[in-house]
Amino acid sequence: MKRIKEDKVVYITILGLMISLACVLYYFESIFISPFLFLPGGKIGIANLVSLVAIYTLGIKEALIITVLRVIIVNIIMGRFLDISFYLGFFGGLVSNLFMGFFSKTSVSVINNSIIGAIIHNMTQLFIVAFFVFHKGILYYAPFLIIFGFLAGLFNGIVGGYLIKYIKNYLGGDL
Repeated sequence: MKRIKEDKVVYITILGLMISLACVLYYFESIFISPFLFLPGGKIGIANLVSLVAIYTLGIKEALIITVLRVIIVNIIMGRFLDISFYLGFFGGLVSNLFMGFFSKTSVSVINNSIIGAIIHNMTQLFIVAFFVFHKGILYYAPFLIIFGFLAGLFNGIVGGYLIKYIKNYLGGDL
């Protein structure tokens, strides 16, 4: 982490690339029909993979910047700025990144951290929907979101673990 942050040009370039990659992945995932038709709104959350990698390679501050800019930029492009999908992505990403940032400093593995982040992301989104809908019946959706969050977090954690290992090896060990 220190080596990347020492060279401002490299740091800004990598941060810009990660923001761009997160935006592209978020956009593509939002325009395609979800293969998880049994779970309304169910997505793998592949753009959150960029935030996971950023937490372990750049730091929590950069992961939060990536998440906030990704949600704002793509929702403006999609014409959904400040509607419910904006708030779902914004607060779900913010809260899950804060939890993953905390757990990245502990002995929790990347895969387990990703699973925790995905479940926290889904639960945050569920509480936001409950706030907008004003009905507690929406909370019956929680068990499905927990199972799906586990599976999505597992997938992103496995891929993220390989990416983090590759990045660290490519850059010569400690960042």
